[in-house]
Amino acid sequence: MFFEEVLRLDSEWKRSDYQSVQRWIRRLRRKGSVSTMRFYFKLLAWFVQFCRMNPDEFVKLSKEEVADRVQAFCDELSDSGRKTMASNAMKALKSFLKANGFKVEDLELEDSYRTMKRPEYVPAKEEVYKMASVCGLKWRAIILCLFQSGLRNSALRALTYGMLKDQIESSVVPIRVHVTGELRKIVPDACKEGVDYWTFFGAEASEALRQYINWRRDKYGKIDDDELLFPSESRTLPVEKRLRTPMAQWHLTRIVKKAAQKAGIKEWRNVRAHSLRKTFRAVLDAGYVDGRQMAEDDKEYLMGHRLPSSKEPYHNANVDVLAQRYMKLRWAVEGAMSQAAKIEAIKAFAKSLGIENIEVRIAKLKQEEPEVSDEEALGRIIREELGIAKLKAKVNKRNNDPKKIVTEDELEQYLAEGWDIQTVLPSGRIIIRKI
Repeated sequence: MFFEEVLRLDSEWKRSDYQSVQRWIRRLRRKGSVSTMRFYFKLLAWFVQFCRMNPDEFVKLSKEEVADRVQAFCDELSDSGRKTMASNAMKALKSFLKANGFKVEDLELEDSYRTMKRPEYVPAKEEVYKMASVCGLKWRAIILCLFQSGLRNSALRALTYGMLKDQIESSVVPIRVHVTGELRKIVPDACKEGVDYWTFFGAEASEALRQYINWRRDKYGKIDDDELLFPSESRTLPVEKRLRTPMAQWHLTRIVKKAAQKAGIKEWRNVRAHSLRKTFRAVLDAGYVDGRQMAEDDKEYLMGHRLPSSKEPYHNANVDVLAQRYMKLRWAVEGAMSQAAKIEAIKAFAKSLGIENIEVRIAKLKQEEPEVSDEEALGRIIREELGIAKLKAKVNKRNNDPKKIVTEDELEQYLAEGWDIQTVLPSGRIIIRKI
């Protein structure tokens, strides 16, 4: 039986070469029947194959990593319609963890697959941009690409650099993404129901992707066409293999949750990669900037849903028209400039002053000091490069108006603190106002 080989069991299921499984066997023999053992062994074997590690390696992970992988495995079973199997897998894995010294009540695992729908929080558009702003280059690109394309977790992980190379290396916006059955050769469930369709990375996602690719090229010297767009981060793999290995589904979900937590979203535990797909749908439903609505067929097509056979060829043949409609959607945050947009504006200002490789330098600083925000890192780099000191700004005291007149050198600090540009004076000084 396959599970005997995976778990290195003897023919009587009394011994295993893995110490973690051996401890579990003793527990199961005290508490369970032979049929339960068989079923549980199968579930553990499927699980460790999902994690791409053996049982002993798994139990050495941190409590957070253990919880993330167990939840991701059971969620995937549930999302594929096997809710009973997901519930049983959770029971089996909890039993295995208990046998290996884990306090499962501390893992905060959601296991109500059969009794109720698992809670999910769908972030607002503004919250997604905030999530992206607190991440490094790679994860900012991933979050914005998921959000602005509506791609499923598996489809994004299956994209290679070669598929989008020409568009990334040009200034084209939006970047077109073709989802086909070919992606299944890389990630088996990447093209759901075999639906062939096009979607797009919008302006923010395209810019974030290019910044990440430039950083990666600087780090590795080159990027081959068969390398994954967003490869695995497993340090157990040599670099050459890692860049050609798809990222694990659980890892992508974990980082999305962490970004939601860092962005201050109270329901961050209920945010998943799939949640950003629902935020994408909300943008489609919000309609165009001129107030008109997008056609339902266009919405369904961009979501990767199957259309009637008479309509699908039309959409596949009119990608240019669909791209034009896509760009008319309400991608911008209404009202005041978002924090992410302000940071991008400051970056552009820094580049205009001759500061080079700003994104790479921010990434390096955040790698050295993970708690530093994009805003703080950017401020440090600009001040260090230009020797900018904090100067007092002139205040319009005549009418007690909360405005200030500042120089270009002072501007970046005030933008970061929530001020907005009102006008630029002939002298070159700038009037700003606190919002």
